[in-house]
Amino acid sequence: MKKNIIYINASGNISFVNPSPEYLLSNTLEDCAIKGLPTGSTYKIIDEALIPSDFIFLAAWEILENADAVTVNPDKAKAIWKDKWREARKPKLAALDLAYMRATETQNTSEIARIVAEKQELRDVTSTPIPGTTPEEIKAVWPEILN
Repeated sequence: MKKNIIYINASGNISFVNPSPEYLLSNTLEDCAIKGLPTGSTYKIIDEALIPSDFIFLAAWEILENADAVTVNPDKAKAIWKDKWREARKPKLAALDLAYMRATETQNTSEIARIVAEKQELRDVTSTPIPGTTPEEIKAVWPEILN
């Protein structure tokens, strides 16, 4: 199996070092880690198969001290997923802002009330709980209003 060097970078996220096959002809992964990583870095050499293949939650990845695999911190993953919701609602809120202005110009109070309620529902979407702890379970939750 292919091995990778992983370490925690200065930002607190996981970084990878994948030396070229040519380098590995005359050096080991250990040599690469010692020479190529920032001084004092703690690193692990792990099987590539033990690294998640879905990079959506990269900022939620962690290296547990007593494990030789990358894990996904569910709380951080949920926060990342809710940021995706925020991005998805931006154009919806912008469209509603325009509709609100038009309804205000025509003094259409029922349309104004509908828009206000929909905007509030969009604002409240991030309070929707996300059950589950795996990336698959987290990604399975997508509020209908964001479609």
